[in-house]
Amino acid sequence: MKKIEIISLSISIISIVVFIIILTTCIIGSLQNKKCEYTCDVYRDNIELKYQSAKSQVVDEIDKYIKQVAPNSALNAISLFNLCEEYGVDIKFVLAQGHIESHFGTKGMARKTNSVFNVFAFDGQEYHKISRKGKYDHPDYSIEPYLKLLKNNYMVEKTEYDLMNKFVNIDGKRYASDPLYENKLSNKFEYISNNTRLDELVSNYNMYKIILLN
Repeated sequence: MKKIEIISLSISIISIVVFIIILTTCIIGSLQNKKCEYTCDVYRDNIELKYQSAKSQVVDEIDKYIKQVAPNSALNAISLFNLCEEYGVDIKFVLAQGHIESHFGTKGMARKTNSVFNVFAFDGQEYHKISRKGKYDHPDYSIEPYLKLLKNNYMVEKTEYDLMNKFVNIDGKRYASDPLYENKLSNKFEYISNNTRLDELVSNYNMYKIILLN
């Protein structure tokens, strides 16, 4: 063979070898990426399962407390927790207030109005004089109006702890006429903290929620 042909053949062989190396590298890289993607997907699925499990435990603990206080209450724990999450209000505070206001819709005027937190409705007030805004077809429907009222009228630059010290709205008007209302609310909040697993369970739930968001 002529020298030039040998050089040309050598170049061709080298090109083929380089191509095979590059192709092999790409295949290995692709497999590694797929493996990494698979591992990440498995990890995220695992965290998602733990997140859902943690949420279920929180909801079960809420339901357990409601049923201990008022076995006949129709208030749904999952609706209560989801809306508290949406509006950013401490579930223990909401449970404490729902307890002292109406035993979760089973005492006082709430038995007729289904207004668990007595928003737009008050004990001693005649039913027919209560605004339509204060009457609901189901206790669950009274949760969001209450949370909106808290966030827009009471928790403006205030926390739940501020309200347990002085429960007044932006106009300085009290939520309840009872002069001991804050004391009762604070005591109930503390009771829930000490006698349920909500602090632990909500903390665990929030941990998995943060991981998923990142």
